[in-house]
Amino acid sequence: MLETTRTYVARITNHTQVRDDLDQCGFAASKLWNVGRYYIQERWDEDGEIPDEAELKSELKDHECYSDLHSQSSQRVLEELAEAFTGWYNSNDGNNPPGYRKRGNRHPHSTVTWKKRAIKHDDKHGQLRLSKGFNLKESRSDFILAEYETRPDVEVENIQQVRAVWNGDE
Repeated sequence: MLETTRTYVARITNHTQVRDDLDQCGFAASKLWNVGRYYIQERWDEDGEIPDEAELKSELKDHECYSDLHSQSSQRVLEELAEAFTGWYNSNDGNNPPGYRKRGNRHPHSTVTWKKRAIKHDDKHGQLRLSKGFNLKESRSDFILAEYETRPDVEVENIQQVRAVWNGDE
């Protein structure tokens, strides 16, 4: 049986209510990227090897930054970092390796991916409940309740992943 997967772009309609939580997650993803980037540089300087994603996940799963996001979201950040380094290492274009995600004293907002286990979907009300990491649950709820809107002809069901992407303004 052939299965079809579609990607739809949706707009968060309650952005003002969830902005701070999404910003925290985007900041946490940037911090984790930077921790992973530092780990890779240390390994590269030590023995000329670039660790794969399995090593990155294993070595960094106990790092404080890892618990800022849902575990699957943290895994995805490290997978993207490993993919970026593998692509750089295997290319002969003379480009620099992937950099740190920091501009001066600011971290940019990174894309955050929630995988299936971190998502609860309420299709009747057009809401997604996105799990937060352990460190971001203190004194707040343990999830982000994002209301969304997509094209009227789209029926959203069986969500595999959600990506919150910074568009430069929100």
